[in-house]
Amino acid sequence: MKRELKARLKQEQNRLYRMETSEEYGLVMSEEEAKRKTLLHHIQEDLKDVERALLKMEIGMYGVCEETGKLLPLEQLRIMPTARTADELLYERLKTV
Repeated sequence: MKRELKARLKQEQNRLYRMETSEEYGLVMSEEEAKRKTLLHHIQEDLKDVERALLKMEIGMYGVCEETGKLLPLEQLRIMPTARTADELLYERLKTV
């Protein structure tokens, strides 16, 4: 997942750079540029979440709620492996209902 996110991030950064340096760059491109910047932000945030989860695995803290210190249910971590708190898992579960 980390490699995939890094590849997507690089791809989107390249697209945004080409848009910004294009001779045709103008008001029409501004809306597209805003969309690309938003997408870049989301990819960067996802990458941070994955890197945080990997670090927590390395130090033996993966699956521990950052608010309560209790273990997070493994079944739910399989659905959302980057979850940091029990509330985050609950919110994700409610979104799918």
